[in-house]
Amino acid sequence: MQIFRRVILPSAFLFVLVVIAAILAWIAFKPAPEDGFDAASATGEPVGSSVFAERGSIANTLELKGSIAVDKPTAVKAGREGTVNHFFVKPGDEVLKGAQLFQVRSEGQPAEAAAGDAADGAGDGQEAPAAPAPKPSYHTVVAPDDGTVGDFAVEKNDTVTADTEVTQLLKDSFTAQADIPAVDLYRVPKLPETASIAITDGPEPFDCTALRLDQGSSVKSAPKPEDAGAEDGTMPEDGGAGAAGSGDGPKLICGIPDKQTVYNGLALTMTVEAGSADDVLVVPVTAVRGVTDSGTVWVVGEDGSQEERPVELGLNDGAMVEVKSGLEEGEEIEEFVPGAEPEDEDDMSGGEEFDF
Repeated sequence: MQIFRRVILPSAFLFVLVVIAAILAWIAFKPAPEDGFDAASATGEPVGSSVFAERGSIANTLELKGSIAVDKPTAVKAGREGTVNHFFVKPGDEVLKGAQLFQVRSEGQPAEAAAGDAADGAGDGQEAPAAPAPKPSYHTVVAPDDGTVGDFAVEKNDTVTADTEVTQLLKDSFTAQADIPAVDLYRVPKLPETASIAITDGPEPFDCTALRLDQGSSVKSAPKPEDAGAEDGTMPEDGGAGAAGSGDGPKLICGIPDKQTVYNGLALTMTVEAGSADDVLVVPVTAVRGVTDSGTVWVVGEDGSQEERPVELGLNDGAMVEVKSGLEEGEEIEEFVPGAEPEDEDDMSGGEEFDF
């Protein structure tokens, strides 16, 4: 027992302490992991940045966000100067094109007595004949289109001019409208006749018709000094006609079929199929300078040299572009246009990160 206490037990404690010390020393002085330094990447040149021209399929499909809009009402003007003397319809009535809406009474011009009669009367010593009383004329205004009669801006017996807007015909027809980035118009040099419309939380997708491009209005000109505000030079509350951002960008518009039930303001996704092709030569858009009609690629030779070569381009889906001529299948080209920096994860993350 004395041997265990005096020899074995102290030796065991000493052994445990030695093991612990060895572990701590290994943790403190273990080799650092490789930092992943790559001499090739230190040059700033992208590594493995070449691709091969390959055959594949490409579909030029645009998906645009937009909304349903009711067609603008049609203004109905008096068309004559005179007095509104009769209404054939009331607000809220649905009318067809050509239906009578209201009537304008215009006073006729006094008819002048014939010059010969006046001369004869004066020669005989008799009074000249009185001019006949003017006869009024009546102008009936009809509906220029189908629609629902809006509120009347005038009342019976009110005086109007030819340009007076008496009422409006409200429309029961709709269009789908979607903004399109101007640069994407290069992808659709020729619009198809239809587009697919998917209403958010609505019915199944359907086709709209008569697809067209509305270029939008340009930035309005600066306001005239007399319209800009008061004499002290203050601007109106709306910022003036020349305020920044007053111009509208391009949008695609198409008509909603009459049988389709929609409502003004509904959110939608418009899908435009602008062409597709199978078994064609395709390369990344990042490898081409120019993305429509014609462009330039940089072919990599067997010795690593670069050859600048013009190519004819076709369909473009935003990631890949069709090469119609100028490049052969299997040829190696630079993945990125020389001088253009590839996007990295930091650039695509949406901005800088901040620690709080």
